[in-house]
Amino acid sequence: MRHIEDEPGRFYLGQAYDLARDEPLDRPVYYDAGDLTTHAVILGMTGSGKTGLGIVLLEEAALHGIPAIVIDPKGDMPNLLLTFPDLQAGDLAPWIDADQARRRGVD
Repeated sequence: MRHIEDEPGRFYLGQAYDLARDEPLDRPVYYDAGDLTTHAVILGMTGSGKTGLGIVLLEEAALHGIPAIVIDPKGDMPNLLLTFPDLQAGDLAPWIDADQARRRGVD
């Protein structure tokens, strides 16, 4: 497990990847937090990993105490605020519209 103390001032983005061999390398990829600007945008085709990259960057920013304002027209990022560590039905209940579920024949 990686710890922020391992690379202070650097965002861990994942592992390097060898495209020719189609396999991950045993080498971490970092981004220097000092290179951050005040604005950023992540663009790409459907399924290209935009949300995954955004999650990694937001987690790393939080670990480094860097605030973020996220504008996500599709709405994937706000769902990250919903955490259900035990995955118990009661944990999910406040987020479910019981009437809508009943109309759809589910409980």
